[in-house]
Amino acid sequence: MLWLHIHFPRLALEAQFIADPRPLPQVLLKPGQQTIVQCNDAAICQGVRVGMNKKTAFCLLADCAIADYDRHLEANTLNQLALLCYHQAAQISLLPAQGLLLELGSMLPLFGGLEPYWHNLSQRLDSSGFEYRMSTGHTPSVARTLAEAGISLCTEDIDLMQQRLLQMTVAQLGLPAPMVDKLQAMGIRHYGQLKNTPRKELGYRFGMDLVERLQRLETDNRPPIGFKLPERFQQVMHLNYDAEQARGLIFPLRRALLNLEAYLLSRQRVCEKLLIKLEHRDGRMSLLTVPSVRGCYRQSDWLALLSLQLEQTQLIDPVVGLTLRAKGFLPMQGENADLVGDRYLQGDADRMHALLLARLGEDRVQTLRAEADPRPEVASQLQNSRSSQTEQFVRQWPSLLLPEPKTIRAQEYQLISGPERIEGGWWDGGRVRRDYYIARRGQQRVWLFRRDDGQWFIHGLFA
Repeated sequence: MLWLHIHFPRLALEAQFIADPRPLPQVLLKPGQQTIVQCNDAAICQGVRVGMNKKTAFCLLADCAIADYDRHLEANTLNQLALLCYHQAAQISLLPAQGLLLELGSMLPLFGGLEPYWHNLSQRLDSSGFEYRMSTGHTPSVARTLAEAGISLCTEDIDLMQQRLLQMTVAQLGLPAPMVDKLQAMGIRHYGQLKNTPRKELGYRFGMDLVERLQRLETDNRPPIGFKLPERFQQVMHLNYDAEQARGLIFPLRRALLNLEAYLLSRQRVCEKLLIKLEHRDGRMSLLTVPSVRGCYRQSDWLALLSLQLEQTQLIDPVVGLTLRAKGFLPMQGENADLVGDRYLQGDADRMHALLLARLGEDRVQTLRAEADPRPEVASQLQNSRSSQTEQFVRQWPSLLLPEPKTIRAQEYQLISGPERIEGGWWDGGRVRRDYYIARRGQQRVWLFRRDDGQWFIHGLFA
């Protein structure tokens, strides 16, 4: 079997500040002890180090973004990253607090080999905004050890994996610090030396814990418990700044919508609406609802709708936190392409409908409802855009009808097809009897009809 481990070395730090666009040094403090747990490159360049006291770090930094380490946020972010990678693995497991394990063997034929797979996965991870390191291994422990040591190994060659392991120090094997100190005191500084030491002697000096660790590293192929998709999608985002304009919420929501797309694809669902709870600086809450038509799953579709909605949103107070929830899951429906190329797909119409709703509001958008009446002026009626009545009748009629038919001279038009006899209305006193034709005048196709008295009229235009 072939495994791949993805290590996120600054997961808690980046999860805390992922929505902060300011190019500041960032530090994460250990609650209670006030020591640096994680820091970004900007802080390191100014001399800050992990384990440093907060007061010492503040003496080095003129300005910085600071927060407490949040284990719950770190765990939720790891779950979101698992959703992002869910489509890339036959099995995926969480290895808290900073790792994901993917089983690759059965997936490589689908991607055409390891290198295309690696490239595809790298693109997805790059879009997440999180720093990562990943490596393959013939056991889960080998992949994890290499990735956590910062060794990016993309290979199926077990001999090459073993060579890289032999060069690693015992401090890079993930062993407890007291055990590492004891091994180094004995002169065992590299895995190669440790591997050649008799296991019986290691067990005598260090106990069975070290022997079992080496056994897992070298031969144990048992996978950890697999990750399961949650039944609901919800993502909480804490802003480390005050968002005073609604448009400023696009940045933190962009990545959340990418996670939503991965979740919906994995479940083969679309969702009908997004609920965004806004947490304001003064403690109040407000709710932003972003509807769609027949459901969406793509990040790009939701971003377009959200952008229009935010353009018209006035915040009651600056926003310091967001919660994104997806509501109304529907099965994902495949859409057949048009081979001829003269018809618009239903998905295009739904996207346009949703954009109009977001721009104008539900009360200003109406759709057409088909009526079982042969008369063109009665066959289509306006209805509320959210009406559930969607019955349609297939007719070769134009998309634009004139408010009233206009008299014409038939000699100015070239008839293409017809006649189509339409007769009705005797039941309500609006009886008509007409012969309809499709005709052309220049480059414009039109819809004409002739009455029994021989008078010609134009009634519609074909788009």
